[in-house]
Amino acid sequence: MVDPNIIVNINVFTSKEDIEEIAVIKDKPIRASHDFYNLTANGILFAQLRKKIPSKTQADLNAFFNLEENNPVYVNGYLLEHETYTIVKECIATIDLVVPNEKNDLDQKVINAWIVSQEERKNGCSVQQIE
Repeated sequence: MVDPNIIVNINVFTSKEDIEEIAVIKDKPIRASHDFYNLTANGILFAQLRKKIPSKTQADLNAFFNLEENNPVYVNGYLLEHETYTIVKECIATIDLVVPNEKNDLDQKVINAWIVSQEERKNGCSVQQIE
């Protein structure tokens, strides 16, 4: 995450000069004091960047799929619990339109934006060094 409500993947960092500050949370924080609680199952990295990155709001993504503006949005299978989160368009690998069925227990269509590739979903993300 960057600035502090923009969801990105590692591809947004082109050089270490882009990064002003980094913080890492390895353990799941307390829900009451952290809006990003449910996004931290595998840890989370926060970066303050020196440059601004354009991003899409959840309402923008829902509008693209002709869904209600406040329809739930998921990233990598995790519900974004706050409408303040935005996603950098270039970081989205794929978007699934998920239709309710007996397996997912949804009551409406939702979108799930994947910011990791199919290969990363299967084999895990690799660590990349930023030059």
